[in-house]
Amino acid sequence: MPAEEASAAIVLRARDYSESDRIVTLLTRDFGKLGGIAKGAKASRRRFERKLEPFSHAMLYFRRRPHGQLVFITRAEAAAELRPFNIDDNLAKIALGSYMLELADAMTSEGAEAKGAYQVLSEALGTVSQAGADPALRQSFELKFLRWAGFGLEFARCRQCAARSCQEAASYFVVSRGGIVCARCRPSVPEGAIRMEGASVVALARLGEADLAEASRIGPAGADAALAISRFLSSVLDRKLRSTAFLDSVMGGNPRA
Repeated sequence: MPAEEASAAIVLRARDYSESDRIVTLLTRDFGKLGGIAKGAKASRRRFERKLEPFSHAMLYFRRRPHGQLVFITRAEAAAELRPFNIDDNLAKIALGSYMLELADAMTSEGAEAKGAYQVLSEALGTVSQAGADPALRQSFELKFLRWAGFGLEFARCRQCAARSCQEAASYFVVSRGGIVCARCRPSVPEGAIRMEGASVVALARLGEADLAEASRIGPAGADAALAISRFLSSVLDRKLRSTAFLDSVMGGNPRA
């Protein structure tokens, strides 16, 4: 029999399977993203303590299945070092938290190392739990997760000439370059560049560097910045996340295109 393994984990998705089983998608601290099946989960409160729902943060114990893609989850337990995420007491928190789960799911691959992704998601959900939903927190989370995935966006200087004047005047975000170009270099970039005000560029640069807990103090970048991030995410994922429309409707503001 395969040895039992364990890791801190966040439940990204869950669904019932048969009358008593549960299939879950987990982002673990030590093994990346895993899919697992918990036999008898709906009947056994002792082994799983209701820790197999989205947003659950627990120690998961499992065994590898020799000929199956899903690991066999043996138990789930609370741990003192794993703070629970209190998300379900507020609609805006549920909307932002659900978006964070979906983005993390979309940008990770099963079995690949993802400790950094787990850390970003854990910190983000903890901040939502304690401080509530905030547009600035959303933007900061998006920037940090993109950086973890290797898509760090450049807002400090022009991608074309490296000038730093972009934070003082209007500039243009170019999806294909993953950053901004200054007004002087604008004629050299393709159509579809998003015009951005200097204040939005400054805000995004700060949100990308600051801790997630500091996001609300910094404040969100403008609608131009939100559109730039949305367009870039859509290009990376080749689709728009399903939770985006719900999040936009709950948190208000201009829906992202």
